[in-house]
Amino acid sequence: MYKKTILKNGVRVVTEKIEHVRSVTIGVWIDVGSRDEGSDERGISHFIEHMLFKGTKKRTAKEIASSLESVGGALNAFTGREHTCYFARVLDEHLNIAIDVLSDILKNALLNPSDLEREKTVIISEIKDLEDSPADLVHDRLMNNMWQNQPLGRSIMGDAQSILKMTRNKLIDFIKGNYVGPKVVIASSGNLDHQDLVKMIQEKFRFNQTDKNPKVGQPTLEADQMRVVVNRKTAQTHVSLGVPVFPYKDKRRYAALLLSNILGGGMSSRLFQGIREKLGLAYNVFTFVDFFQDTGIFGIYLGTHKENTVRAVDIALKELRSMKKDSLSWQELSHAKLQLKGNLMLSLENTPNRMNRLARHELLLNRFVDLDETINSINRVKAQEVIEVATDLFDSNKLSAVILGPVGKRVINQINWNIL
Repeated sequence: MYKKTILKNGVRVVTEKIEHVRSVTIGVWIDVGSRDEGSDERGISHFIEHMLFKGTKKRTAKEIASSLESVGGALNAFTGREHTCYFARVLDEHLNIAIDVLSDILKNALLNPSDLEREKTVIISEIKDLEDSPADLVHDRLMNNMWQNQPLGRSIMGDAQSILKMTRNKLIDFIKGNYVGPKVVIASSGNLDHQDLVKMIQEKFRFNQTDKNPKVGQPTLEADQMRVVVNRKTAQTHVSLGVPVFPYKDKRRYAALLLSNILGGGMSSRLFQGIREKLGLAYNVFTFVDFFQDTGIFGIYLGTHKENTVRAVDIALKELRSMKKDSLSWQELSHAKLQLKGNLMLSLENTPNRMNRLARHELLLNRFVDLDETINSINRVKAQEVIEVATDLFDSNKLSAVILGPVGKRVINQINWNIL
């Protein structure tokens, strides 16, 4: 059962009670991410996420790490382009411990200068790890190319130059301006009582009510079209293709998700069958969709031998053209719907996924979309709607690409980029 309470300081508490489980997952979501950072703050959201685990007035970093592990639970966090989340998963009887630890790190972090200097080295190492992970790096570069010179296109971690300039005062100012009641959503799923949780939150969390940096309606971002080669000595070539897509709140998102399933959503998808099964040109090939507040990205990833780069990309683009021109059979659409609904329902068998869904709906839609409504929305999508979305998205003038691997720039000119 879904419930929502808005506290006096603006904090929104959303819960979903699941009586048949023994676990509870609780997440404190801050409505701020890398796209909200100034040019001199690149990577600060992610940096703060790290620093809040380095010690408080009553817990050392080790005590924070062991606080929930000692009772079989887990404590973690992540930073995205639009949100930052601190979360814990525990047995229902230990929910009070999770709340105590989360409130402690969020309100009493010491941010010691010595820890800050040490963490700079850690984060720069993390940035270098990304450089050594071509499958992740190619996606990061695609985002940068599509929204270059815009915060959305920046790396979430920032860069070495911006990290080295971080100071304690800069972190404190960012926290004061953004870790405030109106920007906080506390979401929890599992065997819990909503009113008991609200009472504990009111006792433990002390977020200021004033939002000094309110999010204003951002203009719809225009994505750039750029196709580049990043020459690297990798074992294979990594390719990421992308076009801008509508925001999460757009009702066409279900048609876009079905389109993604049809093209690259599994072993039976068109791209997997065409590129891997029939021709053996790649091991990994799939599509992905990331929705944001005011835009999004529909993408394709594939990894292939350098000699097969042009052929593999040409086949992928041919499938995009086919989605626009050819009819979509009832059988293929029905299969995609069953797959999408099945994946959703299976994902909701654990409390972390349910907690994530609660929070994202609140932050991006300002309401909760229950499972029945979601299933009905998927069932209502018609084949023509999927084709119309494909026609709208797959435009040569919108298509960006990053090809990373042991290939030269001339490979760009050897590919037929015309998807009409």
